Amino acid sequence: MKKPLLILTILFGFVLSCNDSLCFIAKEPELDNKEFPIGSVNDYYYADLNAEINNEPRDDDYDYYFDVQGLPQGLDFFVNFRTISVEGTPLESGVFSITIYLDVDGPFRAAVDEEPDILCNYSTSKNYMLIIE
Repeated sequence: MKKPLLILTILFGFVLSCNDSLCFIAKEPELDNKEFPIGSVNDYYYADLNAEINNEPRDDDYDYYFDVQGLPQGLDFFVNFRTISVEGTPLESGVFSITIYLDVDGPFRAAVDEEPDILCNYSTSKNYMLIIE
C-alpha cells in the first residue's frame, strides 16, 4: 500500500514542477491564433493581437517584449503592454510570412512572502501570413 502512495506523490511532484526538461502544466507565454486581414497597397492597414501567459493568473505582472520580422515595406509594429499592433501603409503587394517573437520577464508584483513562480518558457514565437493585394 505504501508503494502506490509513494509513486503517486512523486508523480504529483513532477506534474507541479516546471523546469527545462519536464513541464506538464505549461506556464509559458502565448500569442493569439489569428488570421490577419487582407490589406491593399497604399491603403492604411491595422491589425493587432494579444499575448498572455498560459496557466498564470498574474500574467499582468510580467513585462512583455516583442519583435517582428518579415513585415512588408511601409508597415511597422507598435506595442501597448500585452497587445502588439501592425499598422501603416503597405507599399508592396504579396504574401508575407511574418514572425512575431515574444519574451517575458517577471513577475514583478509578487507578494513578498511568496516563492517566485518559474515559467516553463520565457519566450515564444509564432508565424503568421499577411496578404497585401
